Amino acid sequence: MRRLRDAALALLVRAQTLTVVGYMGVISLIGVEALVVVLGFTTVLPIAIPFVLIAVAAAWFLRERLKAAWHALRSGRERA
Repeated sequence: MRRLRDAALALLVRAQTLTVVGYMGVISLIGVEALVVVLGFTTVLPIAIPFVLIAVAAAWFLRERLKAAWHALRSGRERA
């Protein structure tokens, strides 16, 4: 029984650590003010928070990719 409890506790600690790291990543990605707005959304629909954060992260990464593609396109056009 002790081993099962220790394994469950270790799993819980890992899950909480992953959650904290995820929130820290989101804070660095969207900023503290935007995170406050997202967390304020928890009273309305708490289950949607991970999906909202994933959507925000995906939009940010897509924006970065589009900017890189745009700059590559413009620099190629200027050389021609």
